[in-house]
Amino acid sequence: MDTSTTGDRIPAEAVKLLEALLKSDKPAHRALRAQIPHLRVTGHCTCSCASIDFGLDKAAVPSAPVTENPVADATVLDRDGQPVGGALLFAYDGYLSNLEVYAWGDEQITQLPPPDRLC
Repeated sequence: MDTSTTGDRIPAEAVKLLEALLKSDKPAHRALRAQIPHLRVTGHCTCSCASIDFGLDKAAVPSAPVTENPVADATVLDRDGQPVGGALLFAYDGYLSNLEVYAWGDEQITQLPPPDRLC
């Protein structure tokens, strides 16, 4: 079985976060945004962080012209606007593969941050 097409659809908050991370008009970002509707959750980090692994049917959408990883990144802010961590988006072979959400302090970021908490 092709595990890249199994799994749950990505949650709405993940869609919003990915769209915010890929907001530029770069050709790679445009092509990666087109992959979002085809993404499935194939795994989560073993710790309590909000990181997600993706899979998708590569026949359903073309690869993106990715030249570097991470393909997008941002600082995550807390409710008071203070930086508390970051979000990194990776793509391999031109396909979105995972979103890493990390904290700078001892407290994990356990929920995907809303786009308005990225800078």
